[in-house]
Amino acid sequence: MRLALAIVGSLLAACGGRFPRPPYSAQPTSALVELRAPPPPARVESVPPRPGSGVVWIDGEWTWRRARWAWMPGRWVVPPPGETFSPWVVVRGEDGRLWQAPGTWRDAKGNAVEAPTPLASATVESGPVVNASGAIEPTGRTLKATNRNAAR
Repeated sequence: MRLALAIVGSLLAACGGRFPRPPYSAQPTSALVELRAPPPPARVESVPPRPGSGVVWIDGEWTWRRARWAWMPGRWVVPPPGETFSPWVVVRGEDGRLWQAPGTWRDAKGNAVEAPTPLASATVESGPVVNASGAIEPTGRTLKATNRNAAR
């Protein structure tokens, strides 16, 4: 029993509880787009050391690029004053269809704004992504976080 509790505690800690986060805001329904295929399981990332005080961690996420899923690694950024972050989300509609919205920085009015420049990004193993059924998921390459593709 103790071993099981220790494992659960370790998993919860690994799920981001120890990293400083930006102020969050909900994704507006207008940001949702219907998915052609569900995203694969998340990638395992090696998080680099925090590059300084005042920086926050943005988790990695799948993004649809060129008819396949590509991984955008997690990254350390300085949160812009007065802005919030809407994390990527996948939701299932009542009719069973899947919808997705990418992680986006937003101003005080909820408008999407340019993402801050990453100070350091996670490294991701380039091996195949295996789903819950044991099948290999066809995925695109791992992307490099930049202002151009980090604020969709």
